[in-house]
Amino acid sequence: MTVVRDQEVKVNFVDEPSDAVKDEANLLPTKGPRHDLILFPDNIKFKAIRYEAFKDLARYLQQYPVGTLRPAIQKAIADSTDHHDSNNITMELVPGSGELVQIELVPEPSAVLVCVHGARDCRCGEQGGELYRILKDMVQATGLQNSIKVYGVSHIGGHKWAPNTIMYPLGDWHGYVSEQDSTDAQQILFDALANGGIAADVREQRLKERAPIMIEKWRGRMGMTKEEQIKFYEHWLEMRKQQKQGLTARNQNQGQQQPQSLFSLPGEDLYEDDGLKEQRTALSVDSEKSSKSTVTAPTSTTEEGQRIKVIFESFQKVRTEINAKVGESILDIVKDKDPSRHDIYQALECTCGGQLECATCHVYIEPPFSARLPVVTDAEEDMLEYAVGRRETSRLGCQIKIKPELDGMIVKLPQY
Repeated sequence: MTVVRDQEVKVNFVDEPSDAVKDEANLLPTKGPRHDLILFPDNIKFKAIRYEAFKDLARYLQQYPVGTLRPAIQKAIADSTDHHDSNNITMELVPGSGELVQIELVPEPSAVLVCVHGARDCRCGEQGGELYRILKDMVQATGLQNSIKVYGVSHIGGHKWAPNTIMYPLGDWHGYVSEQDSTDAQQILFDALANGGIAADVREQRLKERAPIMIEKWRGRMGMTKEEQIKFYEHWLEMRKQQKQGLTARNQNQGQQQPQSLFSLPGEDLYEDDGLKEQRTALSVDSEKSSKSTVTAPTSTTEEGQRIKVIFESFQKVRTEINAKVGESILDIVKDKDPSRHDIYQALECTCGGQLECATCHVYIEPPFSARLPVVTDAEEDMLEYAVGRRETSRLGCQIKIKPELDGMIVKLPQY
């Protein structure tokens, strides 16, 4: 997450080449690597932006609340002297900066982001990758290329709900989307079609009124508070149950079952293992102890409440000293959102919550402290296979318990 428009903004990466207009290269005098950036829900692409110019872009976006940027760009295009392209304009984000940027009004009204980040989570890479391919094929086969754009993106988060998707312009998150059941893919495209075409009219009230088609697999919506999402979920889940009861009664009277298709509403039977009860609990409770029983080594009374020094070192060699409590894990340290620990929990996602289902708490523990840690278990070894930049000193932070003999330990954070 980063902050733009005084709000947290979700940033994902797509491995696609920039489509900046080559013959306008002379209009971009500054040098350096460039990247395209698509802003949702406004559905606007900023082409060939240098990394150093992202701050200018952030300042530029501060002027436009959600839903107002696209009309402003449309007006700028209409007012420009060059009318050869009604969807593109080249302009300075900051007047007088000399930093010219190509801006495009993305024609596809809807977008589906699918997490395919195999380097972070094996489940996302395998299941998400397959779902991405299915959706791309279905868009091609149904002729929806001008209506829906499907992106395979970097880590969305929520490993245990993989495959995960985000759909725009509404910003709906869905989890447990089956890559083996084509009906799920059909419903994603149905949702994208039903809620598309409103990029220029995404107002707060509209965000809170439109119902997602797949409410049983819904994880949340951007722009809504936690409390609003819980109320929204409970309301539409109840509406879905009432709708199903009505459909069942009508089908019984007619003596037949209504067929399912891309343009029919899903029945409750498609979501037997939806997992949203667990998600509702996650929304309702900020933190909760695991109900699984664990076996831990006994801690002597002299160690209770004892604290030791643990030093976290970022990839940029910036060190943060933590007064850690004996008995807690590195996962516990990351979960503590003390402002002084910001760099730590920015580097370590700890996505699965210590359940050994990902490698997002990957760290390096150098000698002599590495020898004082418990041996790597088979389960930890399995997940370390997916750690980016793995070394002999690699460990999963969720498996490291703070002990007195680790006083002064240096925990090095990987680059990715």
